[in-house]
Amino acid sequence: MEKNEENLVKKVCSEYALTANELAEKIDIPRGTIGRWMSGKSLPRTAELALNLMLENRELQKKLESFKIFKDALNKL
Repeated sequence: MEKNEENLVKKVCSEYALTANELAEKIDIPRGTIGRWMSGKSLPRTAELALNLMLENRELQKKLESFKIFKDALNKL
């Protein structure tokens, strides 16, 4: 596993404020599998794609929240 893939699992946990156990439950993967991915074992391509989509989703949620705040500010004018 490449270094950036190892960090991918940790980054998802960090972005979603999840423990490894909570991430395992959220994506219906055994906790031991998440642990292996975090420790540098092979991360399957489908898992990498799913985790990247989770990160992209989080970024879009943040942007949407910013737009909502901006919209509310405009409505107050």
